[in-house]
Amino acid sequence: MLTATKILQNTPIFNRMFGVDEKDGLELEEINSWPALMIVTSFVWLAVAGLFGLAMPVIQHYHLGTGFFYTAMTAHGAALAFPFGFQIMVGVGLHRAAGCSGKPLSGWLPAAVYLSMNVGAALLTVAILLGFNVSLVLMYPLPVVGVATGQWSYSTLLLAFTGIAGVLIHMIVLYPILLLKLSFFGEKREDLLLNERSLDDPGMLGMVLAALVLLVMGTPILIVASYILTALYGIIPLDAVAWATKPVVFQFAFFIFAHNLMEAMALMVISGVYATMPLYLADGTRELYSKKIANAALWILLLTSFSSFLHHFFTMFPNLPATLIYHGNIMSWGTGIGSALSIFTILATAWKHGLKVRPGLTLAFAGFALYILDGASAVVTSNATWTFQLHGTMWQSGHTMTVILAMSMMWMGVLYHHYPVMTGRKLSDGLGNWSTILFVFGSVGAALVMLAGGADGMPRRHADWDQGGWMPWGDAIFFFGAIMAVGLVLYAVNLMKSQKIAVYTEGAMAPEPAE
Repeated sequence: MLTATKILQNTPIFNRMFGVDEKDGLELEEINSWPALMIVTSFVWLAVAGLFGLAMPVIQHYHLGTGFFYTAMTAHGAALAFPFGFQIMVGVGLHRAAGCSGKPLSGWLPAAVYLSMNVGAALLTVAILLGFNVSLVLMYPLPVVGVATGQWSYSTLLLAFTGIAGVLIHMIVLYPILLLKLSFFGEKREDLLLNERSLDDPGMLGMVLAALVLLVMGTPILIVASYILTALYGIIPLDAVAWATKPVVFQFAFFIFAHNLMEAMALMVISGVYATMPLYLADGTRELYSKKIANAALWILLLTSFSSFLHHFFTMFPNLPATLIYHGNIMSWGTGIGSALSIFTILATAWKHGLKVRPGLTLAFAGFALYILDGASAVVTSNATWTFQLHGTMWQSGHTMTVILAMSMMWMGVLYHHYPVMTGRKLSDGLGNWSTILFVFGSVGAALVMLAGGADGMPRRHADWDQGGWMPWGDAIFFFGAIMAVGLVLYAVNLMKSQKIAVYTEGAMAPEPAE
């Protein structure tokens, strides 16, 4: 029995969401155990992020203090983006990759993938609770300035940076290496092969491209951050890393990774929709309208995303020539071409073959629609003129949170399909429909309110919404956030109330075995 299986078996709630026992437990343990543990752990982090997210407007409404607000804001963003949003993608993605390649997820590497994210995120969360309250957009040398001004201690800074190091190692090194290992190395085992797929399949191509993006585009920030952390621990003198602490150097390395992280996640989720949608076609063909168009969309998204990060440097004159800012703007518009081809492929496939509507597929499609809305908001703020007006407002927060919610929504939809294959249990379509309706309604409402608040001038990191008359926007965010929370609770209840599938039969309500 794998370590991950033992943890699932012996942890309350975990053992109900992904049941592990002698009668109806986890199926195909070697490809499902570690992904299942990652997925349920990501839901724990989602609960943490949700509580802090709902706390923010409450703190503002009742004037409970700026310190509480900034702590809640930082903890909410960190928990939502990394140990929830990224980890659920990793869990479902690794299950897909293992099932398509017929290779086990066992040994030290999957364990390291799990521990690096969750231990790192836990250390970072403790540091945040101790006062390390910085933006997700980490502007160096702000963390060190916080020590100099007494906002947090040096030990808290070390704790936070150590946690960040664990999260970065997970995203930039360990997960990409594991995904590439499953895709290209090791021997295939027929007993683990669910549905063999090659790289000409868009569902596999997107995963591999995303892993390569993380590995290549994350290397600069990993090098810079490693030098800084080593110096902060006193192993090498701070003078030796002066080059790495220059704002221009750090910010270029940061945005090369951070922006391409979002693009890599987009490649992954689009590939997930490409892989799952054919399994629900009404005529049983299990083929996209055109693999060539789908793959072309992925390659266009890859090529245009590499340098679109430059649109973030609108305030860095004269360090950044204006030409490069406009280049970033153009590349941002270029990603829209890849998105348009993806939209065409999905709609054309549905029109040609018809769909068997299920809650998971509906949730995945809703997430894709929210992703399109987010892309439109991103194109607006990539414009060199508009960005001066909107980049520092709630519009940018809306963009960031919307892309994380859209991608998480798509992965939760794909998980709905994979769950019976991972556990031998089926979910309730009734609960699934209600959780989807509430989650989607709350997410879209919160996204539109945050964008509207930003257009109204509501600042992005501001602890007194009453000061500018922005409290109504904050109350609306709380309203839609609460609806979203109810939908997510119903999703969790559905997992906990799942029932054993006796036998897969043609036409059964449970989806066909996943890839």
